[in-house]
Amino acid sequence: MACLYVVEPGAVVSRSGQSLIVEKDGQQLLEVELAHLDSVLVLNTVSISTPALCALLQAGVETAFLTAQGRLLGQLTPPSSRNLLLRRSQYDKERDPTFALRQSRALLAAKLENQRQVLIRHASDSPGPQLVVEGAAEALAQLAPALHQAANLPALLGVEGRAAARYWQAFREMLKAQGFCFPGRRAHPPPDPVNAVLSFGYTLVTNLLTSLLDAYGFDPWLGFLHSETYGHPSLALDLVEVFRAPVVDRLALRLFNLRILQPRDFSPHPEGGVRMCDEALRRFFREWERTLAHLNLREALKAQIEQLARVYRGSEEEIRPWRWSARQGPLPPSDSDGQMASGL
Repeated sequence: MACLYVVEPGAVVSRSGQSLIVEKDGQQLLEVELAHLDSVLVLNTVSISTPALCALLQAGVETAFLTAQGRLLGQLTPPSSRNLLLRRSQYDKERDPTFALRQSRALLAAKLENQRQVLIRHASDSPGPQLVVEGAAEALAQLAPALHQAANLPALLGVEGRAAARYWQAFREMLKAQGFCFPGRRAHPPPDPVNAVLSFGYTLVTNLLTSLLDAYGFDPWLGFLHSETYGHPSLALDLVEVFRAPVVDRLALRLFNLRILQPRDFSPHPEGGVRMCDEALRRFFREWERTLAHLNLREALKAQIEQLARVYRGSEEEIRPWRWSARQGPLPPSDSDGQMASGL
């Protein structure tokens, strides 16, 4: 199963039998059987026909709509059975501050450790002393006990903030590509190419989580770490925290440090910030799919949500967040001449 990414401006997605056809200016660009898809992602510069959308719904395939800057506009989700008991338990536990603090501690402890592992991996792979990176890894290790001592959520978030300051300082050191600078983590809108790629990747993981949470019967908009804000899937944003550094941050460093993305691949966006050009988006999604496959991420997300369901049902007390190890092997070299079968 795969995701179909359609990013070609002016492309039209239509149905032909049990397949989707992608065309532009009367020329067929791609044909994909519905049976091979588990999701579709299209940019807002792409048209998709009503018969195609109906076929996707009938096949149980979700369709997500994004802007070129990576902002999720919305999703078209097939109807699925709603787990009333799970949602009722979720609503009950949402009012329990002890439950929220316990889950938030576990989640942020895993986030800091995953960040630390990313730093350790970079330091071990890079020649010469890596004083800033190694110092940040040590700082995160020293901050970890403070998470378990935090008496409330604001104190917990204060520890996370101190860790984030050291991590992003080290991230700047890990970014070796000429022509790019990283002023620190910025969004809404991202003002530079590095932040643009980070935001785009975080949106994609959050979208995957939102879809899975909804399919399992959760309310994705009701979390325990992030406050409920209109238009924000708080529970998905909670869970995405542990996946940020090993999945998206490492991918961004790879894309820039290996020159897969270069300064000419970005341009100002009329709504503010910058965006990737169309060809850069194709390269991004090619590497994105390689990353997901290498980390077996889709299965990891499903396993995480299944475990969270056991927590909400009461059979387990605490979330066991996904963790990444610096010992995991690297991605194989990228085939820049390979065909991108999953999108246009």
